[in-house]
Amino acid sequence: MENFSQTSFIDNNNVSDDEMIEKSTFNHPTTMPPIMAQDVTLPDFHIKSSDMSPSSMKIHPYTLFDDNTHENGEFNVHNTQAMNDKQEDDVNNSTWILYKIDDGEDQDNQLTYHHQEAQELKDLDWDDLPNFIRYLDYNQLKEDDCHKANSENCTLLSIRRKMVANNMILRLPYKGTPFYISSKNDFQEKEVAYITQTSTWVLLHKLNGVHQNASQLCLAKILEEIETKLSQLLDSKYINEVHHSQMNINRSLVRMHYLYFVPETHKEEIPVRPIMVCNDGPTMNIVRYITPLLWSIFDRATNCRRFQNGSIDVIHAMEKYAQMGHLKPGTFFVTFNMDDLTTSFLHDQTMSTLKRLLVEQLQDKTIDGLTIDIILQLVHLVLKNQFCVYNNGLYQQIHGGASGLPLTMLLTYVNLFYGQHSELIKTIKEKDEFFGRYREQAILTWHGSKDEFRTLIKKNIHVEHTRYLVKMSIGSTVHFHDVEISQNNNNDVLESKVFYDPNIDTLPNVSDEPMENKSKQLYAVLYRAVRCCSNVVKFNHERRHIQLSFLTSGSTSEFIQSGIEQFFLEFGLSKRSFSCLLNEDEYHHLRQRIIQVTELQMELKQQRERQNQHTLFVPCTKWIDPKQLDDYTQRLKDWWKKYYGNEPQTKHIQIKWIESTSKNLTNSDILVNKRPPICLLTLPKEWRE
Repeated sequence: MENFSQTSFIDNNNVSDDEMIEKSTFNHPTTMPPIMAQDVTLPDFHIKSSDMSPSSMKIHPYTLFDDNTHENGEFNVHNTQAMNDKQEDDVNNSTWILYKIDDGEDQDNQLTYHHQEAQELKDLDWDDLPNFIRYLDYNQLKEDDCHKANSENCTLLSIRRKMVANNMILRLPYKGTPFYISSKNDFQEKEVAYITQTSTWVLLHKLNGVHQNASQLCLAKILEEIETKLSQLLDSKYINEVHHSQMNINRSLVRMHYLYFVPETHKEEIPVRPIMVCNDGPTMNIVRYITPLLWSIFDRATNCRRFQNGSIDVIHAMEKYAQMGHLKPGTFFVTFNMDDLTTSFLHDQTMSTLKRLLVEQLQDKTIDGLTIDIILQLVHLVLKNQFCVYNNGLYQQIHGGASGLPLTMLLTYVNLFYGQHSELIKTIKEKDEFFGRYREQAILTWHGSKDEFRTLIKKNIHVEHTRYLVKMSIGSTVHFHDVEISQNNNNDVLESKVFYDPNIDTLPNVSDEPMENKSKQLYAVLYRAVRCCSNVVKFNHERRHIQLSFLTSGSTSEFIQSGIEQFFLEFGLSKRSFSCLLNEDEYHHLRQRIIQVTELQMELKQQRERQNQHTLFVPCTKWIDPKQLDDYTQRLKDWWKKYYGNEPQTKHIQIKWIESTSKNLTNSDILVNKRPPICLLTLPKEWRE
């Protein structure tokens, strides 16, 4: 691979005038002005009530996270000065909410940042971005900010041009935040090797010649099958109007799944991992509806706890488990990582296991008005229609599930813990062991010997195909995502601290996604540090690590110190603590206050979840005139009462407006070319009605 120095690769002075026609005012993500989101089309308030369809009510959740660029890999894109200046935000704006306001989307349906797409760019191909950037309006920016934004435009567009000219490809890694750049040919060789070795996808057609419309025809066929199936179920009264409206498809919005790959830079030889984007896929509404139902059955059947916020939740639950006297001397911790199993489980075997789960756990053979047979039919419909576009070809996934479908992780857990290791689950339930999950990792306790556990595991592996696809670790100390959990052998006390993978982490983050706003990130990592560090020694060590990490990433010592002081003040510590390390009493007080906040937020979250069972979430833009909104609300209520007011499940539904917010554009939105041309993913206009 040809090597580029960082300076020569992004030097704007080497760009000729005719190359800079896009040199208008694209702004760096950290200074994207509010006017950006005003391009969102307002809803039509003059439509007839009878024309309104619940299936068109989609929620676009907001996020606090953004991508960041740190030093790593073969090529590095450093933060620009405008980004570093942004960190001096008023610390009073740094409040980070552990449990954000509910947007109507179940936690088990949320996906990683690799699957997210910028709403502003949804109808633009990658080659259209320079002109899109050129015509952005930044009149609200100050002169200095415009100059910085213009400079950063030049940098990003220069990188794009030189990547294309030198046949390079840029990706965010599977774990971690730095950009990775490689020869396009070398990267595609790894992609092809992965597809060949796993046999997960089969090529149906190359999208050229007589098959140039194959992806559109495939999408139309899937839509017809789903629409027909749902209509038949509705006519036969196997589903009701609410089921139908939630699972039905809007043809004008639906898109074919697409596949791309990201590098696993934390592994030797940097292999690739598949990412299937299904955000507007034909089966996504079905998946969003049935996945939370199936998780509720699995969790009840296995006594599995769901950790909605990763390390913070697992520590909170584990400490409660220990306080109740369940954590005995000599306890081992066990972790499972199922990343590789998600794309490899066998469909027939998994469907058989799912059927057994439903039959054994649903006493009345129904859940939310759906029978076992109907649920199985819907899951099968999803699995059989895992088609995608990749590298100008139409593929079908024949093993595992698409990473962009929330149902995939549920089926992976069912396959492993209710199928292959059903005896293990039976044993840990009998022994009252701790069992919990967060995304692709599960953790449990084991009160017994390692040999006994390994014997039980080996005894219950029935499928050779997946024997080596689950990574398991057992010991008195384990790593679960970004936390280290252990039991002190001297006093049998549960201990924990923040864990950093040296191959991934360069700056503390509170999730798999980095935060754009440095003030919020500082607050968040301090919050997490207190919640995860079981004693003051571990916290003081983590505090030094946080300070050093923020200094090396460009933050000033004044900014860091101010943020720490604000954090301590908020939780009731005296100013004496600001200039020195905390003592044990101060830290105990700080930790108890944060535990109280955590418990309160968890309680509020649970209250909202109970309320949401009787709530219809409808998006609206933040610029809607209040009178228009009131009028629209009344007409929506009248319409709802007319069509669903007599249904037992819907007559008590409350309507809640969710403000549709737009996620700022990021460096990766501009630099990463991951999506195929839109024409390959969408229906022709004449087929959308």
